[in-house]
Amino acid sequence: MIRRLFLSILALVSIAIATRIWSEDEIQRYEKRYKGEYLPRPETTPFGPRRFNYLKRKKWVCEFVARYQVSDSLSPDFGGIIEAEHLPTIIETDNTQEAIWVWSRHYQITGSDYYQENIRRAWIYVLRNPAYREHGGNPGNIWYAVWNCGLGLMAESKYRQAYQDSSYLFYADSCRDFYLKHPLNPNNILENFVTAQASGMAYDYALERNDQELLDTALARGTRVKNWIEENARSRLAYQSWAMCGGTAFWGVCHTFCKADTVAGKAWIETYAESLPGFYPSGTWNCSHNIWLANAYRAAAEIGHNEEDWEIHQYLTDTLLMRDTDLDGGIPATWTDPNTQDQTWVSTYLDFMGLDVLFDTIYPNDLCLYEFISPSPSGFYIEGDTVTPKFPIENVGLTPVSGYVHCRVDSGYEEQREIAGFPPEDQDTLSFPPVALERGVRRFWAYFTGDSNPKNDSIFANIKVYGRFTLSGLLLDSVSSIPILAWVKAYLGNDTTVWDSCLTNRSGGFSLNLIDSTFRVTIEPEPPYYRRSWTIPLTGDTNIVLLTSPAEVMIVNNDSLENYSSYYTSSLDSLNVSWCLWKKPSQGPVPYDLFDRLEKRTVIWFTGNTRTQTVPVSDQESLANFILRGGNLLLTGQNIAEELAGTHFLENIIGCRFDSSGYSGFLAFGNRSDSLGRNVIGTATAGGNGANNQTSRDIILPLSNATLFMVYDTVTNLGAGIRREAPFGAKVIFLGFGFEAVNRPASRPQYWTRTQLMGLMLDWLFAPTGIAEKPLSESSAPRLTILPRVFQNHLLVKTATPVQIALFDITGREVATFYPDSGTAVWNLSSLPTGIYFARTPDSKAVSLVKVR
Repeated sequence: MIRRLFLSILALVSIAIATRIWSEDEIQRYEKRYKGEYLPRPETTPFGPRRFNYLKRKKWVCEFVARYQVSDSLSPDFGGIIEAEHLPTIIETDNTQEAIWVWSRHYQITGSDYYQENIRRAWIYVLRNPAYREHGGNPGNIWYAVWNCGLGLMAESKYRQAYQDSSYLFYADSCRDFYLKHPLNPNNILENFVTAQASGMAYDYALERNDQELLDTALARGTRVKNWIEENARSRLAYQSWAMCGGTAFWGVCHTFCKADTVAGKAWIETYAESLPGFYPSGTWNCSHNIWLANAYRAAAEIGHNEEDWEIHQYLTDTLLMRDTDLDGGIPATWTDPNTQDQTWVSTYLDFMGLDVLFDTIYPNDLCLYEFISPSPSGFYIEGDTVTPKFPIENVGLTPVSGYVHCRVDSGYEEQREIAGFPPEDQDTLSFPPVALERGVRRFWAYFTGDSNPKNDSIFANIKVYGRFTLSGLLLDSVSSIPILAWVKAYLGNDTTVWDSCLTNRSGGFSLNLIDSTFRVTIEPEPPYYRRSWTIPLTGDTNIVLLTSPAEVMIVNNDSLENYSSYYTSSLDSLNVSWCLWKKPSQGPVPYDLFDRLEKRTVIWFTGNTRTQTVPVSDQESLANFILRGGNLLLTGQNIAEELAGTHFLENIIGCRFDSSGYSGFLAFGNRSDSLGRNVIGTATAGGNGANNQTSRDIILPLSNATLFMVYDTVTNLGAGIRREAPFGAKVIFLGFGFEAVNRPASRPQYWTRTQLMGLMLDWLFAPTGIAEKPLSESSAPRLTILPRVFQNHLLVKTATPVQIALFDITGREVATFYPDSGTAVWNLSSLPTGIYFARTPDSKAVSLVKVR
């Protein structure tokens, strides 16, 4: 976070400081606060046809720089190069010397003397403001003058070579003398970079001039930088400082030590090129750093002859050319800068370090084919699809070109187009007749014959064409093998769009039309099953059997508008608890017959904003019956206790009494006296990422064998939540507020999240008690018939075999037992008061009964 903030600030101040000389304090602050990240070299680079007409791009750079030359002959800055589009008052020698090199090189290549007047004016400025004076009069900034002297040697050499004019040799010699007299600090990162840059340029100049003193000095200083790199190559080559970086240091070593001893130099490059980063992704002026990085890979390739280094150089150059989004020949210094802040110095960098080596000569007759637009290597193709081959062409030669452009596909397709008198610098996009695609890896190939340069006459594109296949199968219950009704949907990889889907038939069968790839197959079944997915690689027609089991938990949404389900499902998903959902208002009566099939026999019933019919009478009886059969219930809602106050369900089944509603606080805590509650440090029921829907929090009191496990405050212990172990292994939790509102406030990072609280409650609900029995399927459970279900005094009891029957009241208390002598008997219950009762054998489901007067 600190570094990001610093970079943001640095990006703002860069407008003011541009590439002007930094003070020693500025450099130290920058180096203390920012260090570039190392991005590994790519394992493979996009190798293929060139994307750009590099000669045309070079001309654009020349034009861009010329637009920013001071043309007012009365100005003291006459002939100098303005720093950038948005920095009109900054004119400096380094920019101007680089421009001399760029314009001179253009003449050397093309023979066009278009920029001779620009060069003349530039020399006027440079002689008025020589490189060795570029340190602001501060001896601590001598490094900036040394930097400029290196550029001075380079500019004069290129001008002399291009124009065969040694008029400015004296200026280069003055730069040479300054360089010799001013070694830089070997303990300073930036000055090591400058030493490498200036020494590399001085060594090249010394070779040209046969200057042994300069040669020896440059070699010694370059070797010193080599030793400095070797001390910590990965870190130092990843470093960025001012307009330079580790790539600058590497280039300087290549142009001194490695040139002096090519055998040892090649071995050094093979050892240390692996420590060069693949890209500088961030940092002020990182476009400049990446151009230097491209230059380092170029130097490595020129000496080590490694094709991969050439590829990375071209890849980096192409990547930086893409920053010329307004096609004016200029690029910004920092990747994130807009195209209204293009800078001349970084654009000339791109020319002499990147573009220049990507063409070796201009041919009189040269047609260039660029990479395929269609088909696209990243496109998606299925057998039977048709593709129209399409790609751009450009005449990059000096004269009109004629001939035939051919296009082939390995499936037997071949077409050609005639090019007649295609003018220089013209561009066009060729389109060929459509081709039907066959399954497999298809190779497209286009080529031109008859020009002077075969290097850019061929392009290739390999695409994968997918086959069409069927995935069919059955969806069955993993225990009973019964068919499951569900939507089966297939998603390609990580896509969120359904590729194909179908509804299973009565046998659980499904069939999907897919391709030979990897799919995520998802089922969306009705309760008690749950949504789940499988990853299936498809290589041909495939038949499978998908087995699944009922969910662990069923959620019953009884909110009047069916809101808030996601607050529950997201918590369960985080806990890896499987769930199914029943929306009572729209789906109708709750399917209680499915509860016993749930893997954990656990139901979560929530009411959201419902104020009446929070738990209707018919549902109260069914839930009570479920609990007396050993099922677990988590009941939560802000209006439940208030509405059900005094009912048998609330007080005898759930185990609590309504105290009051409208508690004004919004925090809840674990009851420190309860073994479960003491774990909950605290949580909130308002604000944060909760539902924020609580308007009437109920205060409750525990009854029977229930215990208070959550409270609204830890002083008065006002009841917020109770838990109860019911008969037959059942467990009940009731919250007097809506669980959907639970959240951890940002101001209290130690409090519990909604997921933490759900996890605690489910752990307790799921834990065995030693009383609960695993429910038997209907086919294996002993049959118990009791008639009538509503009675006054007597019951008729039928059992398949003699077995003891127990009778429980609504609180779960056993009130009577009966052991019939035969399979059919009369049970006299005249002594019992009226009310709701449940009868069961040790191995049967409970039967609900109502005694009336």
